[in-house]
Amino acid sequence: MNAYEEILNVMRNEGKKDNTAPIQIGIMTGERSCRIGKLQLSGSDLLVAEHLNTGYHYAVCEENPSKKDKETFIEPLKSGDKVAVYRVDDECYIILERLV
Repeated sequence: MNAYEEILNVMRNEGKKDNTAPIQIGIMTGERSCRIGKLQLSGSDLLVAEHLNTGYHYAVCEENPSKKDKETFIEPLKSGDKVAVYRVDDECYIILERLV
């Protein structure tokens, strides 16, 4: 490799450091654990939006937006669910939403 190629490689690697990580797709391995490829995340490594932990009701229609019954309830995350995951840093990931 010549000197120009080495300089270009250094510049490329340095430029990558400040780029934000892409949103990745993970699979829930439990209620509070997730796998992205071979990387297993749980505990303090993984932050999850509250509504994904507790479940929530969705609005049915404008006439009756607060209707809450079995049919309007979205279950909390469970093993096997596909999720959108964003890497904040090397030790912290956020589950943004469940994917369908």
